Amino acid sequence: MGPTGMAANDNQVGGDHYKTGGLEHWDMVVHFKLDYFQGQITKYVMRWRDKGGIADLKKAQHFLEKYIEVATKEEMDRKLAPPPGWTVKYDGTKMVASYAREAGSSEKVAGKKVRPARGKR
Repeated sequence: MGPTGMAANDNQVGGDHYKTGGLEHWDMVVHFKLDYFQGQITKYVMRWRDKGGIADLKKAQHFLEKYIEVATKEEMDRKLAPPPGWTVKYDGTKMVASYAREAGSSEKVAGKKVRPARGKR
């Protein structure tokens, strides 16, 4: 219950364009656990005939374009992430990769056996 003593769904502010067949858009967002972009896209698609017309479809398209940019970056970051144990840092001029291994261990990197530095065997 809100400060008025009514449930939020009982008090529609600014029209009924978010209700589609008795379903409130925000209830759909909660039910399907939509993220911000999914919520915005579906909001504009659901209401376009009753409120903003083609402009709302263009808003949904704009949010979808940004969502694709964000998702593409996240996917590339996952694909380019170094394997477990490796760190990659930019030192200002080049990328520097390093591997943290336990003392006394050796690893094969690109088919070659890599031994720990002297004094760590």
